[in-house]
Amino acid sequence: MSNSSLSSLGGACGMSASTIVAKAASGSHVLKIDGYSRTTGFGVGNFFTSSSFQVGGRRWCLRYYPDGCDYNCNGWISILLCLDSSEAGEVRALYKISLLDQEGHPVASYVRESQTYITFTRMGEPCGFGQFITKAGLQNPLYLKDDAFSLRCDITVVTGIVTVDVVIPVAEPDIKKEAELELDRQCGRRVGAC
Repeated sequence: MSNSSLSSLGGACGMSASTIVAKAASGSHVLKIDGYSRTTGFGVGNFFTSSSFQVGGRRWCLRYYPDGCDYNCNGWISILLCLDSSEAGEVRALYKISLLDQEGHPVASYVRESQTYITFTRMGEPCGFGQFITKAGLQNPLYLKDDAFSLRCDITVVTGIVTVDVVIPVAEPDIKKEAELELDRQCGRRVGAC
């Protein structure tokens, strides 16, 4: 549509706007594994579950697989996030799981995060990191001390998507400027009149 067509429709006077807002809530959960050596040796695919925790109005839990979640992860520790089985429906979330040092700070080389928002369902598969850290890598005393280590899971949950109307302020006409423009226009038409 050309500008002249826009002018005939009222131009900016007929303008409206809206914004789509994706609301989110964030939270964290720290899981401590105390007695690590006593959790190993149960075999690939066996896991222990954290207590459930709430983020974004939904209940979540972490699965800790000390011997790996499947045979491709043998020799690794796997950490997976799941929506609690009591939850109904789907939810989209972005998550990050970090190994914590003895002072409670994330170890940069062991911070894993989803690259996109993942859709979780109650009966769906858990998501996470099958190859989070090797068993040998965990033996570093900065991470494993007194047979214990800690992880932190940070989650951002999409809590809703809404459309909001936006009020566009109508500019007040600048009468002085319009009068000057009109005068200039008239002077230009009458050569030598101004």
